[in-house]
Amino acid sequence: MPGYSRPSLSDLDARIAADLAALPEALREALSHTWARACHGLHGHLEWLDRQCNPLTCELERLYDWAALYNVARLDATPAAGTALASGAPGSVILADTLLRGPNRQDYRVLAAQFTANTSVATVSVRAVEPGDDGNLPPGAQLTFIDPQPGIAGTVTVGIEGITGGAAEESVDDWRLRVADEWQVMTVLGARGGRIEDYRYWARSAHPSVSGALVFPHALGPGSVVVYPICNGAINRQPTPGVLAAVGEYYAAVAPATADWRLAAPLIRPVTVRLQIDAAIDNAANRERIAAAIGEAIFAEQAETSILYVAAIDAAIATVSSRYVRLAPMENVAVSPGEVLVFADLEWV
Repeated sequence: MPGYSRPSLSDLDARIAADLAALPEALREALSHTWARACHGLHGHLEWLDRQCNPLTCELERLYDWAALYNVARLDATPAAGTALASGAPGSVILADTLLRGPNRQDYRVLAAQFTANTSVATVSVRAVEPGDDGNLPPGAQLTFIDPQPGIAGTVTVGIEGITGGAAEESVDDWRLRVADEWQVMTVLGARGGRIEDYRYWARSAHPSVSGALVFPHALGPGSVVVYPICNGAINRQPTPGVLAAVGEYYAAVAPATADWRLAAPLIRPVTVRLQIDAAIDNAANRERIAAAIGEAIFAEQAETSILYVAAIDAAIATVSSRYVRLAPMENVAVSPGEVLVFADLEWV
């Protein structure tokens, strides 16, 4: 059924003028303009009401109401967390809440750490003060104590797993889609009880970094479920340890009590595209646009049986220009179980 269509002010003016055709022209024109403006405002309110009746089109304030009805809270920004190695005199103590600063100008708070009497190295648990993906740091990054600590070296080194799990607040569009998804499931199927789509939805609801998930029922035997969360905004679409921990915690709260579920990072299936483009259009801007278009085509594939068709690659490139020759890949790229497509490289010939 089509949505409400608001008539324009000029259409209303013309209709009302026609209805008042028997009146003198001077009176008819004044009345039709006045009446048309009033009716146009009423139709505007009807149009607004029509948008509020659907979580896909409603305003943000109404979206909070829809979300409350179906218990789909917007995901808050999460702070990055991890461990770092500190060194100093044996027996020295780093107190909780001690602050360090990273190379990204973000501050990190020590959760708890203490040197024992017979070692000069300790593992320090830290968490970013401000939530968001700016707090993520790779292994080996250096954090500096804002205030020098007695008996402790001035810097600590981020551990091998990095400082991860930081993510920005869920976007309104992503939240809107989750609300609509839950609305559809609740009204059509009644509830979520452990279907494949349920595990995918729960993964997206656990952390704002998760954009999808591969779900394999009975992969490790009858009743088992293996889930591979996908994070399109992360390197190689891989969930960090912090993200996996958040998804696991969420599953523990909502998955059926008898479910034997397991979590893992997906395997990487790299895609390298090799192109030759016309010299007349070979510039940095076009190369960047082509790379972005191919990346979007790859990101769109996040199913258990994804196939990246060469036709999809061509269609993506054609949004920028048709003056090119694709040298690789020459065949469709299909994933194996547990794999996710990753845009490895774009080579120019």
